[in-house]
Amino acid sequence: MAYVYGTDQWETAYNEMTSERMASVSKPYVMGSPEWVGAFEKLIQEDDRYKEVAKTWEGTVVIHILANPESGLDDDIYMLMDLWHGDCRSVRLVPKEAGESANFVLTGELERWQSVMKKELDVVKAMMQGKVKLKGSLPTIVRFVKASIRLVDLAAQVDTVFPPEMDKQEREKYMKSFSDLRATFGF
Repeated sequence: MAYVYGTDQWETAYNEMTSERMASVSKPYVMGSPEWVGAFEKLIQEDDRYKEVAKTWEGTVVIHILANPESGLDDDIYMLMDLWHGDCRSVRLVPKEAGESANFVLTGELERWQSVMKKELDVVKAMMQGKVKLKGSLPTIVRFVKASIRLVDLAAQVDTVFPPEMDKQEREKYMKSFSDLRATFGF
């Protein structure tokens, strides 16, 4: 059954699917998979330091990962964070339309995000250098640089494997699974 994003039915089914996958898929989680997103969401929601540095932040932020079939990513991924005054309401994989309409969209290649999440590349410097493209207000992002850095710190805490690090068979299995999820949830 295909669900329509933005409906209660989609949200309920997405939450159930994510919970099931977090309980059944062994770590490390593939970056950008529902279980990875669920683990990231939980870390943000439970982090007191994030709550403090983001207490006046409001808006949606999307991590947009560009497709790279050779690395195991057939289609773009949009990971939407709904952030409000230190609270993380949710982190979801969303359809392109929802991702592109966020207050802030950070776009980069899979390998760039891998470098950011491994803390080899500073996300703010990457934006300033054009390595990660920003759609939204750069002065606002700079004003909340501590919150941005904390989100990267939390992403780095998720036990993660990146598609380029997987062998061909693992990547193909992941791509098939993700394709099935995309058909069901539209992301």
